[in-house]
Amino acid sequence: MNADPLTQPKVAVIGAGPGGYEAAIRLNQYEIPTILFEKERLGGVCLNWGCIPTKALVRSAELIHEMNAAVEYGIKPHPAVFDFKDIQTRKNKVVEQIVSGIELLIRKRKIPVINSAVISVEKGDRGFILTTAGGEQYGAEFVIIATGSIPQELQGVEADETNILTSTGMLALNELPKELVIIGGGVIGCEFASIFNALGVQVTIIEYLPRLVSTEDEEISKRLMMALKKSGIRINLSLGVESALIHDGKVRLMLSDGSELETEKVLLSVGRKPVCDLDWIGGKPETNKGFIVINEKMQTSLDGVYAIGDVTGKMLLAHTASKQGLLVAEQIKATLHDKEALHHNLIYSNIPRCTFTYPEVGSVGLTESEAKEQYGEIITGRF
Repeated sequence: MNADPLTQPKVAVIGAGPGGYEAAIRLNQYEIPTILFEKERLGGVCLNWGCIPTKALVRSAELIHEMNAAVEYGIKPHPAVFDFKDIQTRKNKVVEQIVSGIELLIRKRKIPVINSAVISVEKGDRGFILTTAGGEQYGAEFVIIATGSIPQELQGVEADETNILTSTGMLALNELPKELVIIGGGVIGCEFASIFNALGVQVTIIEYLPRLVSTEDEEISKRLMMALKKSGIRINLSLGVESALIHDGKVRLMLSDGSELETEKVLLSVGRKPVCDLDWIGGKPETNKGFIVINEKMQTSLDGVYAIGDVTGKMLLAHTASKQGLLVAEQIKATLHDKEALHHNLIYSNIPRCTFTYPEVGSVGLTESEAKEQYGEIITGRF
């Protein structure tokens, strides 16, 4: 294909998650020619292997909780009876329905989608040349990096998606394990703990830090831990995992206190890392710990290149990526028309966040400790 930027779309979006497809659709609404690159299905991690399938399982777990509690209201039978395969089938249908809807929307808007990974971006005098894994080249005046993130590894514990699983592997399980150890007590770890606890699995959480969901307020961490323990989840704080050994279908974990723990399945949930493996020619955006550095306009250090979503490390949330994508589209529109874009200063601390445990956790703004650090004396209220 001719890679002359003058004859190709104005904007190339690499990655079709909530940030990438939102940016592409808004650019299309602005009548700015845009091309979208995605090596998997549209929707990214969120729609295919993250937010949506997880919340489908959360809903099944909620119903089990409610049915088991119904006897308190004089409603029987008790306890709830479920089929895990049917739960997974429903989850897959929900994912398919939503992803298909996004695909239909992109087709209706006639946005070109290249189902291949971009392996290199070359900066030229009048734009960029993108080369795919298949060797095809495409030109664009602007590039939006929306490549997302993947599960973080843990030294000594290698995920094989059979015995030691990431969140992706957990969502693909065909049968329920009797025991599950979750390494990591962050948002993802606690959500899976709640889900599989409701499904009758004996769940143990191992967290290296002194509290769960450490990005939340300390009081929230304490209350959530109490609720999870009350439901039967075992929690070990300030404890690390040194290594893992698989033998006879079991996983043996060697812990930092010298003890060992054997279990049927392990979920490795120790955070996420950016996907930023592009080969840059003629200039490369600045990064910090692997994340692409951006300013308030989502611009990188490389003129004409923007970054949005998890790859920026701002807030690893789908709605954050979507908002960033909309702002980038507006910025590019203004640039093409030699105008100043409307000033939208995205205040990340004001973006709401939620942990879908049982009970749920909802937060917005600064935590109490963050507020004290920033403002000194503060007033707190409880109700």
